[in-house]
Amino acid sequence: MLIHRETILIRSPNWIGDAVVSTGILKPLRNIFQDKRIVVVAKEYVAKIFDNNPFIDRIIIFKGFWDGIKKIEGDIGIILPNSFSSALLFALSGVKRRIGYKSELRSFLLTDGLPLPHLKDEHIIENYKRIVLHISRNGDPTGFKPKIFLTEDEKNDPIFERFHIPLNKEPVIIDPGSAYGKAKIWGVKKYAGLIDYIIGEKDFPVVLSGSKDSIQLTTQIVKQVHFKPFVLTGRFSIRDSLVAISKCSLFISTDTGGMHIAAALGVPQIAIFGSSSPVWTGPLNQRSYVIYKDLPCSPCFKRICPKGTYKCFKKISIEDVIEKVDKVI
Repeated sequence: MLIHRETILIRSPNWIGDAVVSTGILKPLRNIFQDKRIVVVAKEYVAKIFDNNPFIDRIIIFKGFWDGIKKIEGDIGIILPNSFSSALLFALSGVKRRIGYKSELRSFLLTDGLPLPHLKDEHIIENYKRIVLHISRNGDPTGFKPKIFLTEDEKNDPIFERFHIPLNKEPVIIDPGSAYGKAKIWGVKKYAGLIDYIIGEKDFPVVLSGSKDSIQLTTQIVKQVHFKPFVLTGRFSIRDSLVAISKCSLFISTDTGGMHIAAALGVPQIAIFGSSSPVWTGPLNQRSYVIYKDLPCSPCFKRICPKGTYKCFKKISIEDVIEKVDKVI
């Protein structure tokens, strides 16, 4: 006689950074529910974040709403996004128990609706942790730390050689852009000055990374520098990004998905915050330095500065960042 093994489904967030942070619930969840199957449900572009994770049994990749309904089967659903569609997807897929926050008028789609906390007053990992502790009742509230797992092949991958970049030491990687919008971008001249300092004064190679959305920004930066960095913006797959970041001496960025990847890999990093808040989405990494000017108008969480001034970034000087660079390399 076959004994049914319950399946816990985790609906991943859709942003790369949030998906990385959500990996922090997987180990505690496995420790609590050792006899259950744990399955991540994710959009294709974030699914690779969960590859090789030893605490899950499977990843369901869905390309759209109806594709998800066809593929999703499970008993308990942890719905991390606060969207209506995420709850509807699990409800129409027949997931028996559906746990998430009461947001976007979706309470009727949840079997266990949690009161929506005042978002952005605590780190987003606390939001995710609260759902796990709700279903575990007596679970350990510690150990919720995002972590990414590389394969042995990835650990040994000479990734910079593979992209024809000759290096004599581990590079500094700078991810200057953000898919979120202009209010998460520091400044072209400042990045150029920082690159010149790292290459010219510190004698470290610099690699520019980031998504295809950052290619135009990267091109503008390269036009301003005296010492040329290696440009790999838009050329990395998600897994390539993980490998490259794991092999850098320092990772510098604003509040990007790459920032959270660096944190989950535990590499030294400098995170520059403008319109967003390090309280809500700061890097969970003991080796990180956060630079943030706590202005009266910040954080506003807007894609474009409502005042048109972008003071939250303009107040952060090259010297502010160089001070942290000097502590790492």
